[in-house]
Amino acid sequence: MSGSKIPYVNKGISEVLVLATRFRHIARAVIVKEGKILIAMMKGAHSFLPGGGVELGEGAKSALQRELKEELGIESCSVGRFLGAIEVFIEEIPNEAYLHEACHLFEVHVDSLTPSSKPESRESHLEFYWMEFNEENLVSHDVLPKVIQKTLPSLYRGKIQWISSFEV
Repeated sequence: MSGSKIPYVNKGISEVLVLATRFRHIARAVIVKEGKILIAMMKGAHSFLPGGGVELGEGAKSALQRELKEELGIESCSVGRFLGAIEVFIEEIPNEAYLHEACHLFEVHVDSLTPSSKPESRESHLEFYWMEFNEENLVSHDVLPKVIQKTLPSLYRGKIQWISSFEV
C-alpha cells in the first residue's frame, strides 16, 4: 500500500492492517441566509455543517433531507446544487483508530429557518447556531473537517471542487 497513511506491519509475503479503521459516506447541508450560515455543534465538542451519514441503498440528497428532519424537524427543504466533495482521513485515537470520510456538500434552501431565530435541535447531543459566513468565522469556530474552513466560501460561490486531505 504505497502512499497510504495507515501504518501496516510487514508479515513476510503480505501486509496486515494492525489498526481499526472505518469509512463514512456523508451528505452535508450548506444553508445560507442573509449572509449567515447554519452550523451544527456536538455539545461540548466540535462544530460542523448539518447533515449526516448516507445509509446503504439511500441517495445523498435523500439522506440529507432525512438528517435535517431528524436533527431539526424540517419537513420541507429544497436540496439544490452540488457544491463539491471532501475526502478526509482522520486519526480518531492516536495510533489506534482511523476514520475515512467522503462528504458531499449541497446548497439547501429551508423556508422555515431564519437567522433571526435560533433553530431548535431535535437531538439532545446537538445544537445549532447561525454565524456570519466567511473564512475567518469558519476557522475561529473550528468547523470540521478542517479542510472545509478555507474552501467552503469558494465552493459556495460556484467553484465546484474535489478537496482531499490526502492531497494537502
